[in-house]
Amino acid sequence: MSDIRLRSSIKNPILNIRKATVHSMHIRQSFILTPMFGLILFSLLSVIRLESATDPGRTGATLYKEYCSVCHGDEGRGDGFAAEYLDPRPRDFTSGKFKIRSTTSLPTDDDITRSITEGIPGTLMPAFEFEEGLTKVEIETLVPYVKSFSNAFDGKTPEKITLPKPPRRTDELLVLGEKLYIDNECGKCHGDEGKGDGPSAGTLVDDWKNPIRAYDFTVPGRMKGGSTVEDVYRTLYVGIGGTPMPASGDNMNADSLMALAHFVLSLSDSEDDDDGWEDDDDDWGEESSETVKVDPDLEIGKDLVMGVKPFENGGPPCMGCHSVMGEKAIESGGGPWGPDLTIAHQKFKKYGLSIFLETIPFPTMRPLYHSRKLTEEERGHVLAFLTSTHNAVGDKIVTASMSPFYIITILIGILGVISLTLTGLVAGKKNMEIK
Repeated sequence: MSDIRLRSSIKNPILNIRKATVHSMHIRQSFILTPMFGLILFSLLSVIRLESATDPGRTGATLYKEYCSVCHGDEGRGDGFAAEYLDPRPRDFTSGKFKIRSTTSLPTDDDITRSITEGIPGTLMPAFEFEEGLTKVEIETLVPYVKSFSNAFDGKTPEKITLPKPPRRTDELLVLGEKLYIDNECGKCHGDEGKGDGPSAGTLVDDWKNPIRAYDFTVPGRMKGGSTVEDVYRTLYVGIGGTPMPASGDNMNADSLMALAHFVLSLSDSEDDDDGWEDDDDDWGEESSETVKVDPDLEIGKDLVMGVKPFENGGPPCMGCHSVMGEKAIESGGGPWGPDLTIAHQKFKKYGLSIFLETIPFPTMRPLYHSRKLTEEERGHVLAFLTSTHNAVGDKIVTASMSPFYIITILIGILGVISLTLTGLVAGKKNMEIK
């Protein structure tokens, strides 16, 4: 009996030590896990996208809210938060008037799918089908939701026009096309040489009274409806919905439309220049993005950033999302989404900016530039301009604004971290006092 008591007296201290060790471990874990849970809560509240873009069960409403409403608005009226900063303005889906279509009235599902998948050149409408963007299934889910904003589709099945086989381009065909260009007064808007500088160009507005520009045919590959002969034929036939660009399918036959399409495309031809910017190309040469030289006033880089000179591969201008040097230095200001680029060089230096311009590592920029990477020369000019901006004196820097909901979620997250941490400390202290 005494042996049992002796063994028990020896064992109990060991058990007490183990219990104390386990208790202290629980206390330490509470100090570690509580802030960790607070940080997790903070992350969940701060992240705007709470669902994976590849989640197969997402509805059209969910996809629209995440990818489209920021420009087109929650109700499809073209009045999203970013709309006032975009040129041209986002389309109002409730009107049933779509720019790009293959019919004389409403777009087909394939037409809407094409616009979402490939984007619209010359606008900030990006291509959404890429490695980390929307899948084909998600785009198919999104199309009927876009159509649901307008009752114009109710009970209607639009039919595509028939596209004839394009004839071979000949001198005779171009002569006929030029005559048709003159006879149909295309030059009133697009100019005699197709530069978008006709006498009526400055008065053009869309159906919502927003100013719009006549297309400059001397710039190749950026027509909104596509830049092949078939694409131009289709645009000439059905027009561009909601704009002064008329439909000519009723008053011109197929041969005439094909001749005019070939002539319009020929206006971008040049033996010395492929993109309509002949005064600039001579300065580009074969230099790398680190050594390319530009003229002293840096007009080329500034024009690329501003969108005055288009990027070769159809990417939107930087000013669609960023501001640079504020409104005093650049009259049109900039978009509210990205940070002001005036001091970008001070933050990242020349090498860092070069890497950013080449790889576009930011997730929010990938939908816009994943398939539209800047050329080496363009990167050089943009880099030269951004390198020069931090030297500007007295310019007002306009920083990016953010949604007030983002601020609220950050504050809630911080409060969550503090409250959970304090709870853990108090609970740990009480446990220690009880023991």
